[in-house]
Amino acid sequence: MLRRAAKTSAALTVAVTLVLLPTPAWAAVDDGSEPGDGLSVVETLFWFVGIPLVLFVGIALLASAPSMARGPRYRPGLGWWAAPIWFNGPESADTAVRTAAPTVGGGGASARW
Repeated sequence: MLRRAAKTSAALTVAVTLVLLPTPAWAAVDDGSEPGDGLSVVETLFWFVGIPLVLFVGIALLASAPSMARGPRYRPGLGWWAAPIWFNGPESADTAVRTAAPTVGGGGASARW
């Protein structure tokens, strides 16, 4: 196991070293001696202003779309418009509230059950 890890580490080290070595002097590299056609003003604005602006607006829409799709939410100070919900309660909440008996001898915040 240790030998395999050492061989793998050595192979990765050699591969990374070969990839990161500078290009040899004899390699044909385009050093810009034959520049291409320049960009017009419209092309420059498209590449350096238009595309970043479209990306910014797209990301902003993707970030705010869930909250826009969710609809209105409760704001403090306003009336509540939703119907009341009793989670894990009895079938008839009104009957359960009317027939409930008060707790005698503790419970609640006093921690005497």
